[in-house]
Amino acid sequence: MAQIEQTLSMLRERFPNAITDVYEFRGDTTVTIPRESLLDVARFLHSELGFEMLLDITALDWLPREPRFDVLYYFLSMKDNVRLRVRVQLSSWDTNVESVTPVYPGANFYEREVFDLFGITFNDHPFLHRILLPDASTGYPLRKDYALGYEPVEFTHTYAEIQPDKPDAVAPPKPQRLIGSVGGTITQIPLTVSEPATPWSGTQSETLLINMGPHHPSTHGVLRVALEVDGEKIINAMPDIGYLHTGIEKSGENKTYLKAIPLFDRMDYLGTLFNNLAYCLAVEKLMQVDVPERAQIVRVILCEVQRVQSHLMAVGSQAMDIGAVTVMTYAMREREAALDIFELVTGARMMTSYFRFGGLAQDVPEGFSDAVRKFIDMIPGRLKEYEDLLNKNPIWLERTRGIAEYTKEQAIAYGVTGPMLRATGVQWDLRKVAPYCGYEQYEFDVPYSKREKADVLECYYIRMEEMRQSLRILDQALKKLEKTNGQPFITSNRKVAPPPKKELQTSMESLIHHFKLWTEGLEPPVGFVYASVESPRGELGFLVSSDGGHNPHRVHVRTPSFANLQTLPMISKGYYIADLVGIIAMTDIILGDVDR
Repeated sequence: MAQIEQTLSMLRERFPNAITDVYEFRGDTTVTIPRESLLDVARFLHSELGFEMLLDITALDWLPREPRFDVLYYFLSMKDNVRLRVRVQLSSWDTNVESVTPVYPGANFYEREVFDLFGITFNDHPFLHRILLPDASTGYPLRKDYALGYEPVEFTHTYAEIQPDKPDAVAPPKPQRLIGSVGGTITQIPLTVSEPATPWSGTQSETLLINMGPHHPSTHGVLRVALEVDGEKIINAMPDIGYLHTGIEKSGENKTYLKAIPLFDRMDYLGTLFNNLAYCLAVEKLMQVDVPERAQIVRVILCEVQRVQSHLMAVGSQAMDIGAVTVMTYAMREREAALDIFELVTGARMMTSYFRFGGLAQDVPEGFSDAVRKFIDMIPGRLKEYEDLLNKNPIWLERTRGIAEYTKEQAIAYGVTGPMLRATGVQWDLRKVAPYCGYEQYEFDVPYSKREKADVLECYYIRMEEMRQSLRILDQALKKLEKTNGQPFITSNRKVAPPPKKELQTSMESLIHHFKLWTEGLEPPVGFVYASVESPRGELGFLVSSDGGHNPHRVHVRTPSFANLQTLPMISKGYYIADLVGIIAMTDIILGDVDR
């Protein structure tokens, strides 16, 4: 708190007339400034106050209030472990603000997302095009006056109705624009199919624009990469996303807080429990709910098991992309043991929806500890098998060492978190620097590189060591869990969690709480909060905004895959097409996490 007060004091001293409001809510600080001061404030935060990373940009629509829009910028100082949110307010008839990409290159994707979904224009942005929706889309879905709507589903019943000659079977129009680059610059420019965007210069070698994906087994989902190549060498690689856009954030606004939980499972489908946890932590922060110790321990256990299974898939798919198919089959074998644990606890293997506000949906069943113990005992030997196959394999080393090199300065500039950041030598893990769920009680190390540059091989080493550290945490958590047998697994706050069924027959008050919770939902105060967890891919954060109603006013998700994918043009430039599959695997993106 002292650090944030010092930051505010220095901001007031440097910009005496710019800070119009300081909003303190649930431990978070938001500073409101006029848009004319945004770039100057951003430069000051970056160069003089040490806020080296821009974690997120999003917006809130407060229709019919004017000014209608809040554009929210989330800054992080890793050196001082301080976070600051800056708010710029815009009216509905003037939705322009300066782009901060000259200061924080990682703002690129975030500003495009806000432009795409809210219609806010960022002046001087290098490539202000829609990012999740097609260019031909009309309207801005996250505005409050944009109806939720549903895509019509046609049900066919006869053979004739499913024939291609029926009137409604019209093929989608062919794309008229290709996103690519000319000349290999990182700046992104549109290229029409019919004619080149810029003429070739006489000193330039001719390059070719080709597509990789979206239907490609090595793009880890429906990712399209527009490649500009000179022969086999990559001049530029532009990710084109949105093929898996599901409108989860918009749907979340039309559900009660509780009923929105299953929506977020579908984002990072290898880290579903992390999605659940981050959302629950945000709502618990909003409602100021305490969570029993037993529930905290179970949350840690399940998330660490899932961290292992996610890293198994990251390492296995990366090896398979490079040609070591055996590692992928082994990883799938070990993953089954993790999914068996999830099925034992929740009844589901992937989309668990198990965490609840204030605790868990139900207590863990008999045999849970034994299953996790068996998992802990099995994994070390299996990791040794992977290393025996890969660590001294000349083909593996040739295809990973020195490929996609990048520095910590570049990673920080693009908002990279997780193993990709730690591979550059930055010792940053939310479980250590901002503990949640009692992680401060566990002894474990944060693996990070000792090298000056990260590459594909270094990210592999980091993930392998992180799995071993997760096993350390699991061993300690199981011992803690034994001491809490018979203790509550969910909060006793009846305004958040329903009372036990046995109380309903004897307590009218419990019956009323139960009725109101399931018919109306929570009643949080007006305000917005942010809570984050260390997912297998980095910082996964939920911004939950409340207008006092029973549905969230806004649920925005800061997903690590979205930020990490942004580095693709930077880290792949100068390497070869054959290297790109390993480079994409290194980022460990989940397209549901990217597109949402």
